[in-house]
Amino acid sequence: MRLQGHIPVYLFVDDLAVTAAQVRVPRIGSYWQIPGPGVTDVDNLLRVTDSLVALAAENDIFTIRIDPQIEEDGAAIRRLVDRGLRRTMSWTCDHTVLVDLTGSEDEVLRRFSTRARRWIKRAARDGVVVERVEATGENCRIKYELLNATADNRFAIMSLEATIRSYQQMQEAGTGQLFLARYKGNVVAGAFAIQVGEASLYLTGASVRKDPGSSEGNGLGAHGVGHAVQWEIMRWARENDCTWYDMYGSPSSRFAEDSAHPLYGVGQFKLSFNKQITDYIGCYDVPVRRGRAWIVYQAERLMINANRSKLVSRITGHNIQENPDLAWFR
Repeated sequence: MRLQGHIPVYLFVDDLAVTAAQVRVPRIGSYWQIPGPGVTDVDNLLRVTDSLVALAAENDIFTIRIDPQIEEDGAAIRRLVDRGLRRTMSWTCDHTVLVDLTGSEDEVLRRFSTRARRWIKRAARDGVVVERVEATGENCRIKYELLNATADNRFAIMSLEATIRSYQQMQEAGTGQLFLARYKGNVVAGAFAIQVGEASLYLTGASVRKDPGSSEGNGLGAHGVGHAVQWEIMRWARENDCTWYDMYGSPSSRFAEDSAHPLYGVGQFKLSFNKQITDYIGCYDVPVRRGRAWIVYQAERLMINANRSKLVSRITGHNIQENPDLAWFR
């Protein structure tokens, strides 16, 4: 958080630890972005937010953003809206694919699709090698350049300096691992994964692509590079006593088969490891100072809608990628 200009704030609500990133908005003030809190139902979520509002007001925080991992439920969402909360853009992902890592390696593999198992075997046969490497400056730079090329100005990524420092910090703490995949001696993919307790997370990854705007042929060809990288991450997670793995990001279950969805290819790839998508209720704005919170909320809506504009697309040269999962934020 500090490397991106934010201030970590450590809070307790009763015996529940809550970490917030304090984000400064020029001329408006600061808000708290909370990745969580770590609750599993709306009753406890509202208990936490109600407890934090007064403290936030005392510290001149104009709004609180909460992003819990509570599975999507219409009744739960209505309760939040009825309490005056507004859904807003998440810092993380509202939809993902979770992989069960329990049992033996063979049992984990058997839960994959036939396609995934076939690509893992193909990668080994073709000589794809996935290595767990130290987060040296050079290895981090290689991974960063792959991600930067994949992003192609379509989404924001951390700076190279922040990437190196954060990867090294997590690896030194024993909670993160950098992976590089090579084919015929050349690096064709990279990934970084982290561990939190029994959970593991695919934090970020990228590969060399034949077409920069497409995930087809990632790793410069049909050699199973992507599947090999994911399998090695899962093997690392299992060795560190993780029982499940979050593949971090997919279309919603509602639009998983929509080929026009900008994450369709990503979703189909991840669904080869588990055919079920987990949908969360999303991120919500808890206004503390309603006037300032409303200004920032509307500014974000304006920015998102501008990115959907054909005029803006012509000016910036970027293609419009309409995401039906974000249709609510207009």
